[in-house]
Amino acid sequence: MTELPPGISGNPFATVGHPVHGAAHVGRAGPVGILLERVLWQSTAGATAIIGPPRIGKSSLAYHVFMRPDARVSHPQLLPVWMNVRTQAGIQQVFRRLCDDVWDLLSERSADIDARTADAYRRAVEPDLLWGQAQSETQEFLRLVRRRGWRVVLILDEFDAAREVFKSQPGTFQTLRELAYNLDWNIGLVTTSRRELREIVDMADPDESTFAGIFRSVFLTCFDTEELTALTARVPGLPAAGSDRDGDNDGDGDGEDPDAAVARLGELTGGHPYLASVLLDRVCGAARGRPFRLLDELEALAPSLPAEFQYYYRDLQELLRADGRLRALLEVVLGPQLVVTPDDALVLLQQGLVRVQDGAYRAFSEDFQQFLTLIGRQLGHWDSWMTVERRVRDLVESVFEEKYGSDWPDRLREVRPKLAAMLDHCEELRAREQRSFGARGSTRLLDFTYPRDLYDLMASHWDLFGPLLKKDKAYWNERFSLLSKVRNPMVHNRMSVVTAVEQRTFQVYCDEIMELLDGTG
Repeated sequence: MTELPPGISGNPFATVGHPVHGAAHVGRAGPVGILLERVLWQSTAGATAIIGPPRIGKSSLAYHVFMRPDARVSHPQLLPVWMNVRTQAGIQQVFRRLCDDVWDLLSERSADIDARTADAYRRAVEPDLLWGQAQSETQEFLRLVRRRGWRVVLILDEFDAAREVFKSQPGTFQTLRELAYNLDWNIGLVTTSRRELREIVDMADPDESTFAGIFRSVFLTCFDTEELTALTARVPGLPAAGSDRDGDNDGDGDGEDPDAAVARLGELTGGHPYLASVLLDRVCGAARGRPFRLLDELEALAPSLPAEFQYYYRDLQELLRADGRLRALLEVVLGPQLVVTPDDALVLLQQGLVRVQDGAYRAFSEDFQQFLTLIGRQLGHWDSWMTVERRVRDLVESVFEEKYGSDWPDRLREVRPKLAAMLDHCEELRAREQRSFGARGSTRLLDFTYPRDLYDLMASHWDLFGPLLKKDKAYWNERFSLLSKVRNPMVHNRMSVVTAVEQRTFQVYCDEIMELLDGTG
């Protein structure tokens, strides 16, 4: 191994994006324990599915538990086989590869393989076997391996691809089930996937309904504070949590505050291990052995997070769109809840894409929440009530531009000082979105207003808006007050606080405003 130049500290996050194992693998104590107990510690191996969103650590977890060299030292009879389902041509290739890899591992670890096992292997990998015969011979080979005291574990990575790879071969899932379920050979079957197994099977072969029933699902979500602390502790020179760099823990700002750094990392990433590692990679890579305070470095990165954040969000957006879940996610975290169900929200929560904060659903991080707000606006997702809000914004903007020109916000501050605070807040939200999303962020100030803001803007110039709205202020104040009352619970998934009468009235008011706006052109 090449040594680092003098004075240069290594960057433990330099290979971010690749699977991590051994000392680099932190957290996940619960899932690790489940895999060990279910797959390795029992006389009968149990099938286990590791499920979670992209880059949450599924492959790393499986590799850490079963594939790293230390795992074979701790479990001398372990024969782990790793396959990426996406690269396989079908189930017969999976079986052939399984036999070859098990044989190679046996040859490496056993000086004397009995003739019966060797003959069974040769029969299992003979070319041009019919599928039924290949299946039978593979089972016999694995049966003999098990009887010799070995534990075969097959990790099928990226199992989502099974819905395509195995779609043209009916009975494939039943065959895999038999490998894990039959006690004669009983391999430990472990899958990693974004979707639950029932969904994958339904997409490929709906008749194979019993496959998922033998699995225990282990769901991976973002790191909690303890796990994020363990990840951050890998930063060279960072003091342990609960202390500062100069050791006095006096909070005077001269030393590092690791707890504050961990908290800020959690705010920026939501505890997502990949995104957190991206930031820590930037910090460690830029430091190159110089003294630094992690919290200061994170604050410097916060206004313009690395491009990997946007790449990840867009990949996630396309995956959710392909799964038909993008709308459900937008409705859960942004509202309104028009087609999404409580079960949809629980699935998203289980998958780690949303979290509960102050009794409402939010995206796993505030940065991802802003991204969803942006695409929700661009997708025109908001249906009737959001259409109303957009049309009212169009009206307000056109009237003020006609009155004051393109710099109407500045003119409003001059002629109506009471509106300045609201306009300033909208500009802050707009600037924050543009810092996060660049050219994709909205430049339109009114995109950051709420129903009550829009009413206040119109009420400030009733001589202009009154003739268009055809009713007095009291009439429209009542309507926009209800729009505001219902909109916030709708956005934050708290519709239980809105009565059925208010919900019906809300829709009536939306229809009324749309009809009025259609009449004004």
